Amino acid sequence: MAPFEERRDRLERALRREPSFHVAGTAGTFPFLRSLIDQTVVDVCIVDISPETESETVHDWLLELLEVVALVILSSDPDPWIFTNVLRAGKGALLQTDASAEQIIRAIHSTSVGLISVDPSMVPEPEDADGLVEELTPREIDVLRLLAEGFANREIASRLEISEHTIKFHIRSILAKLGASTRTEAVTRGFRAGLIEL
Repeated sequence: MAPFEERRDRLERALRREPSFHVAGTAGTFPFLRSLIDQTVVDVCIVDISPETESETVHDWLLELLEVVALVILSSDPDPWIFTNVLRAGKGALLQTDASAEQIIRAIHSTSVGLISVDPSMVPEPEDADGLVEELTPREIDVLRLLAEGFANREIASRLEISEHTIKFHIRSILAKLGASTRTEAVTRGFRAGLIEL
């Protein structure tokens, strides 16, 4: 049996022992996985990406899957495209291929309630070393952290006990300092720069 198949069998056995999970099935290809999702109620899918898989094909399929279901993605190397799109989806997980069953089970639980979890080793290196134009203040890091958790301006203002106008000011400053044009890009750059953690 190939290492991939052994890994899949071990994981499937571990998941079937979890009382809160129901394994809807396994699929060897993206088209078969998509057909399972279309025929079954699925909360979370685990996708194990083989290093030999052509990245453009994987990206196309992952983009389609991210639109319909939360994903726990297992990969051998950091992939900036996957990382950014999991963040953009607002929920999901990105783990090393050799993650333990316990790590995967925790990722499934967090993903099923709309959270993002990323193994720190799967965060891609910044595209440029000087991507951070200027250091963020502690308050801006607090705002960035709440942005990463998906809170709207009003909720961030309430949590930090400051005005919504001040939050907008902080967000403009964060975007400028990180050289980002959107909130999602700012969060991505914040992760890459090690300013915030998932």
